[in-house]
Amino acid sequence: MQSFCTHCGGVLPPGAVECAECRSAVAPAAAPADAPTWGIWPPALGLMVLVPTAVLMASLALVIPLAVAAVVSATILGLLQVVLVWLLGIRTWPPPLAAVGFTRPRTSLRASTMLVVAALVCSLGFAQLYTMAAMALGWEFLMPPEIPDGLLLPGGWVVFSALALAVWTPVAEETFFRGFILRGLANRWRLAPALVASAAVFAALHQAPALLLPVFVTGLLLGFLYHRTGSLWPCIAVHAAQNLVAVLSTWLGL
Repeated sequence: MQSFCTHCGGVLPPGAVECAECRSAVAPAAAPADAPTWGIWPPALGLMVLVPTAVLMASLALVIPLAVAAVVSATILGLLQVVLVWLLGIRTWPPPLAAVGFTRPRTSLRASTMLVVAALVCSLGFAQLYTMAAMALGWEFLMPPEIPDGLLLPGGWVVFSALALAVWTPVAEETFFRGFILRGLANRWRLAPALVASAAVFAALHQAPALLLPVFVTGLLLGFLYHRTGSLWPCIAVHAAQNLVAVLSTWLGL
């Protein structure tokens, strides 16, 4: 069985000390020789299942309160994403979590922290600049939608909203979009087109046209972070922090 680079998914020949695709040094974080791998079709099949389910979950707010719908849909979609990764990609038990990136970053703690902070600042900064530009140009159709009132559960129940939106959703989405889709594309394509395609899919799944560009940029940043560190944990940290900012802003009425 072949082993694969944890940065770009490129094939590593036996005994390799450097990846021929991205020129990264092979470290213990590289997937073991018997780890499963996949290409383009498993992610494509996963999206065929995920997209209609996401549309269905979006309609829940029509029949139940928005806050309850947000928690239920985030929980169900997250579970579906994790199950799809296992069924279509990993397919073994116990699952080798390193195959999708649940491993220690190969960058130092200091470097990993700096990369996380930089990605978060760039993501939030671009979103702010994008909003300001759309406002200045008068392009209201490109203005990111405001977070609706009633998104969070009331009182102490808000903790369940925070767990669903700022903890579980980042873990599940990073597993699916970076650990599964990006890795699958990088196994067959070069890194640049794999990053662009996975970011485009990530943006499209957010279903709001006004969010396409800022979410696409965030997807590129998260994909690069995954490539650079060889781990999902920094990506989850950025994604969780960004979602937590939105949750706290809504909760505090900012």
